[in-house]
Amino acid sequence: MKKIMMFILFVGMTMFLTSPAFAHSMDGQYGGKGCSCKMDKGQYQCPIAKKAMMKAQFLLENKVEIGLADDQIKNIKDIKLQMEKDSIRQGADMKMFMLDLESRLMEDKVDVEGVDAMIDKGFTSAAASAKSNLAAYAQLKGLLTADQVAKMKALHEQKEMKEKAEEEEKEK
Repeated sequence: MKKIMMFILFVGMTMFLTSPAFAHSMDGQYGGKGCSCKMDKGQYQCPIAKKAMMKAQFLLENKVEIGLADDQIKNIKDIKLQMEKDSIRQGADMKMFMLDLESRLMEDKVDVEGVDAMIDKGFTSAAASAKSNLAAYAQLKGLLTADQVAKMKALHEQKEMKEKAEEEEKEK
């Protein structure tokens, strides 16, 4: 009976940890809408990191129109690189957690207290990662002047309107 309960816990944890609320694939395509909720190449990305990466990519793609200075571009690239490295590290940590969890659940006698402690540690790590991603996102947003923010928003709205018009054209 305990094995069945632990298996159900394992399946539930797997579904939770790969859900849109926790993990997203990172396949280098930051411009998409919506979330794919899949694991790809062993890399995970939390929603905050995904939003930050999309914003960084948008800023770099539109640096001239927004009027970014060279030092701002360098800082954006540095933040983006650090977040990519963190994403790889977080993905590896999550894979190791899942492997350890699966291994512990396969034992003849499941150490409930040990698995509970492992789960607590795993979620503490996930919370720390989300907070780190939030700090990077805030740093990214803090790089822009008020004028640059206004230009970025206007450019973003233009692109959204263009995409919407293209979608409507396809539907016809």
